[in-house]
Amino acid sequence: MMTYNGLESCINSCEDESVTSRGAHEYNQTDGDDSSCSSNNVSRSLSFHSDSKMDDDRWEQCISKEKQYSSDVEIMKEKFAKLLLGEDTTGGSKGHSTALALSNSITKLAASIFGELWKLEPFPDEKKNRWRREMEWLLSPTNYMVELVPAKQYDANGRILEIMRPKARVDVHMNLPALRKLDSLLIEMLDAMTNTGFWYEDGSQVERKCGSVKEGKRWWVPMPHVPVGGLSYEERKKLLNQTKMVHQIFKAAKSINQTILLEMPIPKIIGEALPKSGKASLGDDLYRLILNTASSSAHVGMLDSLNFKSEHNALDTINRLEAAIYAWKEIQKNTSKSPARTSWSFKDPSIDHYKIGFLITRAEVLLQHIRNRYPNLPQTFLDVMKIQYGKDIAYAILEAYSRVLGNLAFNILTRIGDICEVDV
Repeated sequence: MMTYNGLESCINSCEDESVTSRGAHEYNQTDGDDSSCSSNNVSRSLSFHSDSKMDDDRWEQCISKEKQYSSDVEIMKEKFAKLLLGEDTTGGSKGHSTALALSNSITKLAASIFGELWKLEPFPDEKKNRWRREMEWLLSPTNYMVELVPAKQYDANGRILEIMRPKARVDVHMNLPALRKLDSLLIEMLDAMTNTGFWYEDGSQVERKCGSVKEGKRWWVPMPHVPVGGLSYEERKKLLNQTKMVHQIFKAAKSINQTILLEMPIPKIIGEALPKSGKASLGDDLYRLILNTASSSAHVGMLDSLNFKSEHNALDTINRLEAAIYAWKEIQKNTSKSPARTSWSFKDPSIDHYKIGFLITRAEVLLQHIRNRYPNLPQTFLDVMKIQYGKDIAYAILEAYSRVLGNLAFNILTRIGDICEVDV
């Protein structure tokens, strides 16, 4: 980007060249004879016009760069002003925390750039540049995040002093470079979607041509098409390799997201509002199902017996499992501290400490099986509350960044699946 100093130096260089050019012209005019003066006047005139044109071009480039820089600065000012206000434009006390404001900004930016991703095609340069530029702004706080670790230092007299030295946060240092790499891989994969064997047509055009659209298809969504004989062997192989790569990216982004969410604490106000008994959170049927499971391998059959009719039912079961696991862990934590009766004391008199550990293990295994079967479910109640009430800015940035990358990878996999459906 061109700064004010850069523009000033550009202007000065343009003026210096003009002065040098004029000085050379005056010297040639006084030093030659009449015949050479005529030829010199012609060459001087051509040289002057050429130099003037170069000066004008450089001036226009400087002005254009300065305008772009000013525009970027104004956008950045607006972004960070909204972050500091907590998205409360009145400037009152109703603004969000910095962590939530950053999380919402990353989510909104991804929605405006990627949207639903109805087509597999390269992103326009304008969108890619905006994504990279504004994500750098939103990720910039991580450059200054450190944690203090104890260290030893020797003074002039040889005595050992204990001091605290700053060190980069481990979670940021490990996860952020990985997320940046996943981000670039997804963009590069979409950039490679050129000269493909498939193309898209609007659903309305297909409806006019064929007279109808398949049941369940939205007519306004672009529909993929392949040649009459289907995709070539090379195209199918390329699409398969891309599917494998995007699937690995999706799993990596979801893994980072789940790890960050597990590390984020449950807000105290939410924990106090949850049922104090795991059995009350699960309900009698689900509780008996977990209690009577003989081995971890039986969870697959137990998952089938739950017979989820929709993703909403699966999400509701996950919410109940997470609430029960939290209640049981709180009981374990409080009983290990003191045998005295607390607000998290046993509500189920038949349950002992070892049985709680057994139930936690079974519930966590079942929870993971449900997540594997429904990989792109909406966020659970506890996850939403962690994000909404979270104060840790690093957690908020890493969670939002990994979530939007996971959603983008899942949308790409869905669009590849649409192509495979028509390639028969």
